[in-house]
Amino acid sequence: MIATQTGAALGAAGWSWTPAGNDHPILNALDVTIEPGERVLLLGASGSGKSTLLQAWAGVLGGDDEGASSGHLTVDGVAPTDARGRVGLLLQDPDAQLVLARAHDDVAFGPENLGVEISEIARRVPEALDSVGLSLPATAESARLSGGQQQRLALAGVLAMRPAALLLDEPTAQLDPAGVREVAQTVASLVAASGLTLVVVEHRVDVWAPLVDRVIVLDGGRVVADGPIDEVLAARGDELAASGVWLPGREPEHPPAAATAVDASVVVRACGVDVQPAGSEALGLSIDLEVRAGEVLALTGPNGAGKSTLLQSLAGLLPLAAGELDVLGHGSPSDWSSRDLAARLGVVFQNPEHQFVAATVRDELAVGPRALGRELDGVDPLLERLGLRHLADSSPFSLSGGEQRRLSVATALATQPAVLLLDEPSFGQDARTWAELVALLAEYRDAGGAIVMATHDRALVEVLGAREVALPARSSALSRRPGAESDAPSSHLDTPSSQHLDRVGATPPRARLVERLNPVAAIAASLVPALVLVSTIDVVSAAVALGVQMLLIPWLGVPLRTLLLRSAPILIAAPFAALTIALYGETSGTVYAEWLLVRISDGSLELALATFLRILAIGLPAMALFAHPDATRLGDALGQNLRLPSRFVLGGVAALRLLTVLRDDARLLERARRARGLGDRGRVRRALSLVVGLLVLSVRRGSALAIGMEARGFGAPGPRTWTRPSPWRASDTVVVTVAISVSFFAVGMALALGTFNGILT
Repeated sequence: MIATQTGAALGAAGWSWTPAGNDHPILNALDVTIEPGERVLLLGASGSGKSTLLQAWAGVLGGDDEGASSGHLTVDGVAPTDARGRVGLLLQDPDAQLVLARAHDDVAFGPENLGVEISEIARRVPEALDSVGLSLPATAESARLSGGQQQRLALAGVLAMRPAALLLDEPTAQLDPAGVREVAQTVASLVAASGLTLVVVEHRVDVWAPLVDRVIVLDGGRVVADGPIDEVLAARGDELAASGVWLPGREPEHPPAAATAVDASVVVRACGVDVQPAGSEALGLSIDLEVRAGEVLALTGPNGAGKSTLLQSLAGLLPLAAGELDVLGHGSPSDWSSRDLAARLGVVFQNPEHQFVAATVRDELAVGPRALGRELDGVDPLLERLGLRHLADSSPFSLSGGEQRRLSVATALATQPAVLLLDEPSFGQDARTWAELVALLAEYRDAGGAIVMATHDRALVEVLGAREVALPARSSALSRRPGAESDAPSSHLDTPSSQHLDRVGATPPRARLVERLNPVAAIAASLVPALVLVSTIDVVSAAVALGVQMLLIPWLGVPLRTLLLRSAPILIAAPFAALTIALYGETSGTVYAEWLLVRISDGSLELALATFLRILAIGLPAMALFAHPDATRLGDALGQNLRLPSRFVLGGVAALRLLTVLRDDARLLERARRARGLGDRGRVRRALSLVVGLLVLSVRRGSALAIGMEARGFGAPGPRTWTRPSPWRASDTVVVTVAISVSFFAVGMALALGTFNGILT
């Protein structure tokens, strides 16, 4: 079991926080004292300041440019920024806390920032993964995990820091029921064994009530109740329930389930369907489905089972791996126009921000009807029903997570489609908004609409009378391990030695030379020869360098196909550059053609050939040396071999991972725009819309990532630990020496033959 330090004391004395641009404080003159080892449930309506308080205690709320504060906030009697490592924070969005590309590296990120010894980190990583029920190979990509698996991984990263206070912001929101129980049990065991301080923000009290001994209720930025959980719930239960808190025995009202007429028409028919997530193999499902008008079908199953992928495939936004699909008698939606898709299907994505395209909430609801040329009469009633009228003129991106989810469901309903395809439609809702959302979906169902939803919400399945299709857990190394043996590589380290860490560091003993090469050596072997070759413009030096390089590249172990694929931009750019110079280059010798500004001569042809060869001689070796890019290894090398500042290096590594995430975002944005009726626009308009959407997401993701990194000790004082060694081997010296020698040999040959032509001569 994970051990920790003595619990931390958390305090606030007359503390207020007003975000930049706000006229009123979110938290106002707050007075709270939490003693070491206390277990506290923080309750309150949406917008009461719960998440803000957790971020403040974690020291990641921001400086004066982010907002204004007054009063005193402390961790163990000092400012939170001076207590790095004492507080561990799990954010609502797990993706914001995942910094590095590989799972084990990401779990180690926090302890590394705190300067924990390598042998200790080697023990902590598998313990943390095991405690949250994840069995992952060291090279598992964090971006390829499901939302629930990412939530587990983010929690493992916090636990690996051994915090004295654990702050959890809706830690089970994206987990399946088994995962909720498992994480709650993990936290309970951890608290019992270690005595750490625990503060949990959660709408659903029943999950955490047995674990906590105190409840603090916030309302209007102030503490309105504070005491033992039984006393607070007894005294203020009605008030809390009315504000949306999920209380045991006080379930929100909901409409009765309606039975589907047996003679209702089939609106969705899938035969032998299998699906394939982007960048992964087919799941091997072979599913047969029939959904009738007025019926609700719930796709359930553990995190990572493929529910979201199946839902998008049914919407025609991802190609089927196998099988046949017919929706509304019009065949597969993948063959429909974007306009037809929006008119017939309402689609809600897992991340609502992928769907937003307008500047205000009201305009967002009007996008679908406008694309279909319909009246906008239904916009205001939807705003009213879902509690969004007061936010009608706000940006969709400024809403809370629960508000964004309700807006995304409203956009799907706004076009009055025949079928709704919903991914976690009740995510982030308190009891009040959940009840209103259920009532709206029940009305849609009773009017003859069909609903297919991917969900972990058992109450939603039951009250809507949904027919359930449970997807099996995926048999892979990325699945949750509830105690059973797995065929996947174990996350346990046999020994806590650095020897194992070298093995985990993606440098297998028999790897090809290019995979063993130190990234700094690859940079030097690419950059130095390039500087030499660009100093000349003759044909011989470029031809000699390219010829020798082509003989040596197989020595690196790069497959020809990989090299050609990665070099495609260079192979395209080189002939175009040469052609431009041949047509417009400096004239000398015989002139072969002349027309307006075009003049082809001996001189321009020679210079064109030299340019063509030089681009290839510089570009192809660089592509070969970086045929297997690895941002984490690059960061390790820059930090250890070149001694660059860790903040600079790790910031760059995180940015590179963010680029990968944004690449996936671009695909989802494109699918979402097609689902909303905007996919039939011209290429230029679609591209501009995509660029704007990516820009907004990149800013938001970047801000969230910065908070997540700070919460995990990024920039903590003292030396940082680099878990994965970045050794400089003899082979690195040989590669750099050979690369430099080839370029100087090429220039020497040009000098010997009298063809050398330097750019400065």
